[in-house]
Amino acid sequence: MENKEKETTVSKFAENPYVEIKKRVSMAGVWSVLVAVVAFVASGFMTDPQSSLKLFLIVVGVCFLIYGLIKLAVGNKVAVCRANGKVLKKHELLFESSEVSRLKQMVESGNFQSIGTLPRAVGHKAGAKLTLFIDADQSFATAQVSEFIPFDYEPVMSPMSYNGDSVKAIAALTHAA
Repeated sequence: MENKEKETTVSKFAENPYVEIKKRVSMAGVWSVLVAVVAFVASGFMTDPQSSLKLFLIVVGVCFLIYGLIKLAVGNKVAVCRANGKVLKKHELLFESSEVSRLKQMVESGNFQSIGTLPRAVGHKAGAKLTLFIDADQSFATAQVSEFIPFDYEPVMSPMSYNGDSVKAIAALTHAA
């Protein structure tokens, strides 16, 4: 019973109410399928059945078709702000595990200038993760702190959203990384 309660709490935190992940069609997949079709059509115009060019075009067509279909099936995932529909870029900053509580306090208070002074994690010491989503014109951002609990990062706070000058301070963190 205790395990089930923990799972529902974590899944509530894992969803960011400010960000929606959308799937878009991969243009690389579309172009790959088109190249495959052209290669197959070109191989059909080859009259010599023993031609190595015909075999080459068929092999190229099959390779591009497989790659294109996989890219189309997987697609591109894009983070979008639910409030204004702008595309957000995801940044993850890793810190030492001893800094989880200080990092959480700094994010909750909006003290992003101090986050730059925290020691960054090197190697297996990455016990704290700050996940940031920032739009291109730096008018909106979200931040969430997670702690590494074997074998994954678990959120230790709900995601928070920021506007105005706070977003510029958050963006400065990603440039310093």
